[in-house]
Amino acid sequence: MTFKQAISLRNILIILCTFILVLLGQKAFRIEDKIQAVNEGDRLYAAGDLIAAENQYRLAAANPSILYKEEEVAAKLKELAPITAIRSGLKTLVLKVSQQLDTKDFTGFMESYAALLSLKTEYMQPGGSYESYYRQLSADSGLSGQFSAGFQQFKSQFLTELGASQSGSGNEDSGDSFKWNLLRIPDAFYGGSAAKEKLLAGSFQTHDTVKLKELAAAGSFDALLDSALSMMDAYKSHTYNASWVHEQAEASAKKMLGGDLDRDSYAAFTGHAVSYRKYAASAGIDSSKVLTLIDSSLAKLMKSAARLVRGGQYAEAIQLYSDLTGLQDTTEDIAAARIAWNAAEPVRLLPGGEEQGKYSHVVSVTGRYRAKVAVAGTDSSGVLYFADMSEDGIVSTRTGEVIAGFENLRSLAFDDTLSALSEVPVVVAESSRKDGRTSFTAYLIKPEGISQLFSFAGSSYTLQPDDDAIFVENAVVENGGDGLTAVYRLTEGVYQFSEIHQEQEYPLISAAELELHLFEKVSLNCDIYIDSSGRSLANSNGRLIVLQGNTGSITGLALVSGQFLNSFEYVETDTGMQYLPVFVADSLGSMSIILP
Repeated sequence: MTFKQAISLRNILIILCTFILVLLGQKAFRIEDKIQAVNEGDRLYAAGDLIAAENQYRLAAANPSILYKEEEVAAKLKELAPITAIRSGLKTLVLKVSQQLDTKDFTGFMESYAALLSLKTEYMQPGGSYESYYRQLSADSGLSGQFSAGFQQFKSQFLTELGASQSGSGNEDSGDSFKWNLLRIPDAFYGGSAAKEKLLAGSFQTHDTVKLKELAAAGSFDALLDSALSMMDAYKSHTYNASWVHEQAEASAKKMLGGDLDRDSYAAFTGHAVSYRKYAASAGIDSSKVLTLIDSSLAKLMKSAARLVRGGQYAEAIQLYSDLTGLQDTTEDIAAARIAWNAAEPVRLLPGGEEQGKYSHVVSVTGRYRAKVAVAGTDSSGVLYFADMSEDGIVSTRTGEVIAGFENLRSLAFDDTLSALSEVPVVVAESSRKDGRTSFTAYLIKPEGISQLFSFAGSSYTLQPDDDAIFVENAVVENGGDGLTAVYRLTEGVYQFSEIHQEQEYPLISAAELELHLFEKVSLNCDIYIDSSGRSLANSNGRLIVLQGNTGSITGLALVSGQFLNSFEYVETDTGMQYLPVFVADSLGSMSIILP
């Protein structure tokens, strides 16, 4: 071993010995501390200073340097455990609260306050064994002052947030949490419950009122009510009465509804009124000034609409009823107004009848043909239309054909007599003719459509219901014959030409009866034609006869009056030579007419 190595080893040993001596010295001091702590704890315990005694015993128990009266110390600490719990609880809260105030953790701060109240409730019962100890330990911890300062700090913060939110510069996503935080701060930190109520009620009311007024000023009716309802629900969930919320919502809603009425904005009034009724139902409001305003205004507007109908202002009435539909079922009122309108202006029943000037000729009747209103009309192209409306407002329409000669159409009319016989409405169209007479065309209005009943020309016509015949005076007749009366008879549902009507001077007989009326004045219905030799022949009831006398130039159907003088002639006919009777005519009347 060299000298240098020996010196180094000796130094190391010296250092180790020195370190051991230091440790032994420290242990000796620790032993002394523990012994002194136990002895001091015993002295303080004997003197009744249990808080200080508990502290000394706790220090001794934490000193493991020597086993000294361990069982006695443990027994004393067990006895003084509540003091230990109070000291430990307060110390823990002091640390937590300090951190929570630094981080502005109000929720944690309130949890700590709740823990303090729990600790206080457990150990600071009036007259309890540990009340005085709790008071002393609490005062020593400074926790009360810490909480007092903390609550003042949070109160100032939340009031600032409340004001910022009111001005619109706050955090819109906060959900008004500052309100509920302010409510959670105990009354004592406001100076009592009365002071707290005065401060918060005034601040809350100012905040809420400004917000609701801003929504009303912006015309946001639904947003106003939704906001008010949310506020009321939030206050209710926090068991706080904020009567001003509904009061402001009521005032703003009343003003806005009044504005709707002043501007005659009835659709807007209805929308707002419906929203308010929903709001009132959600808020549990059975009666209010606004509900009364809505009900009274609705009643007035319904009466106003009824007056419009009575005054013939049907479009305005229907619009008003439609505007009010959301508040009241006006379906029947609208239907009644439309019926009244159609009854007053039947042309509206026709297709496109609302268009001004669409129909040039219109005729209508009420209370006939099993309809409340029936109307017929022609459009600019001469097409005939028909419509009727039942008592319950059901409208049916039919489209006919173009009326012949519609350019000269003079009028349309319902013919009640023809309608009664036909059991369906009959419309007669009258058109002017150049010869001064009139073209008459009648149309049957059947459920399945419109069909023609007759068409002829003359000065007038008369219906003979018993004979199912129509007599047309001054009818238009082929080959002249003006002034004759044409007879039309109902055949297969249509009036067709039958014969010329004449006042009969002679009895009308059949050609087969000629021999029975020798030398008598009689009349025959004949179909006259001229044969190849220029002779006038007539077919009467299937018998050929020769016509002589006043035969004129008439051919075709005619009424021939005259005598059979028991005379016959041989005549070459299509079937060969025949021996035919000769009838001497006094007069002939054509039964052919020219259709109009």
